[in-house]
Amino acid sequence: MDVAHLASFYEVVKRGSFSAAADSLEVSKGMLSRHVSALEASLNAQLLQRTTRRLSLTEAGKTLYLQAGQIFALAQQAEQDIQALTEEDSGRLRFTCPVSTGDRMVSELLARFAELCPGVRVELNFTNAMIDMSEGEHDIALRAMSHVPDNLVALPLGRLRDVVVASPALLVREGIPATPYELSGRTCLLQEHNPAWEQWHFRKGLEEALIPVQGRVRANHYSTLLQLARAGMGYAKCPLMLVEASLAKGELVALLGEWQTSLHPLNVLHAQQRRVPRKIRLFKQVLAEWFAERPHYLI
Repeated sequence: MDVAHLASFYEVVKRGSFSAAADSLEVSKGMLSRHVSALEASLNAQLLQRTTRRLSLTEAGKTLYLQAGQIFALAQQAEQDIQALTEEDSGRLRFTCPVSTGDRMVSELLARFAELCPGVRVELNFTNAMIDMSEGEHDIALRAMSHVPDNLVALPLGRLRDVVVASPALLVREGIPATPYELSGRTCLLQEHNPAWEQWHFRKGLEEALIPVQGRVRANHYSTLLQLARAGMGYAKCPLMLVEASLAKGELVALLGEWQTSLHPLNVLHAQQRRVPRKIRLFKQVLAEWFAERPHYLI
């Protein structure tokens, strides 16, 4: 059996047509057709039933397709294992996390990682969009998420602490809110377009408050929200780690200190692998150490 012919058959079935498979592999439909015909001849079995409208698998074709999937999965895993052996402290490492979080951490993280793996090139993708790690475009991620997909390995770091902040000028105009309930009548700075984020959750002892907030401005980055908050445009709720410097400078004031606001489970994520490369293990270690040195960011 020719492996190239098997690969062509597998791609045709996977894509559902010769045309789609040809586009995916960047070859001609004629070549794929010849490969499948040669495979059928070598096995002395019909694998596909072809009509002008659709393709369907014969019983032999179904059996071969399932076994071919196992073969190519093993080949991919073998390639990953070899790369893990040969690129322990070289090659590249692709890291993704939310924009504002990455901006806050990046210089300290990379300086420490460079000491451990000086031969590794780091590629950064700071984005607030959720990334599908199973597609293999990123090696490691830092994400605040409640549910971790089954195909990922997660290292829980804790729950990210949020605070509500406002500028001193705004508080002079409107007064300091004594309870979360007062926020429902004030201008707040909203994040993106998720209706769930228009209700701010607070807890103090056994008392809980779910406050519907409103505002005229939305932004998809915390850095933008905090810039607006410093300008006195409204009240913002964000992770403490992002606003600590502004609090220290007196640009913003933390409010409702007796109340605990919403918490985000923070995880370091990477794809499941039989052998995790050393560079991923070390970058995970650097991330965990960074937060361990700043325990007040987490609960």
